[in-house]
Amino acid sequence: MTVAAVVTAAGYGTRLGSDLPKALVRVAGEPLVVHAVRRALAVASRVVVTAPPTHVDAFASVLAGLDARIVPGADSRQGSVAAGLAALAPAASDVVLVHDAARAFQPASVMRAVAAAVEEGADGAIPVVPVVDTLVTAPAADGALGDPVDRAGFRVVQTPQAFRASVLLDAHARGGSAATDDATLARSLGYRVVAVDGHEWGVKITHGGDLALAEHIAAESARAEETV
Repeated sequence: MTVAAVVTAAGYGTRLGSDLPKALVRVAGEPLVVHAVRRALAVASRVVVTAPPTHVDAFASVLAGLDARIVPGADSRQGSVAAGLAALAPAASDVVLVHDAARAFQPASVMRAVAAAVEEGADGAIPVVPVVDTLVTAPAADGALGDPVDRAGFRVVQTPQAFRASVLLDAHARGGSAATDDATLARSLGYRVVAVDGHEWGVKITHGGDLALAEHIAAESARAEETV
């Protein structure tokens, strides 16, 4: 099977506190989207990036050295993925990765793992990691602390999420508009989505304080690549 990828980068990242769209913020000297696309290209033969409509030229500039097509994204993540799929025009037999530029340092090994799970027969596959924090239910109306929840029964979902192209196209055509990710769309239609082990480097860069963590991960990733 051929592997293709949609990298969503159309958000403006207001929570990051930057004047630039989040994916253009530099970490270790390069924009987050460059880190994300470079890793995706280690696995996928075709990559489409969805960019904020106001910054398509800026994305084209920073990605000029990489084999990726840039298209305008939409107001919602689901709309941006749909726009990326339209530009990708995958064959029904393709495996499609849907990745977030905000998870720029997810190792290529995780991308290969989700793609392999689909190639082995799953309709879709997502990387997950254990919950490390203590969990409780939401506070009561009077502010009383919620009840403890056994974190062993929960996992944190990462990207990329991988699907057979026909499954992803069907999920976007029939899966509704309220889902926060593509796996939820696919599962709502009865498709079988499996979990694979994610990685601590696949954390989502959301707030300004996350940039220090991103710099650390970038340095660790570079050292790991040097030893291969």
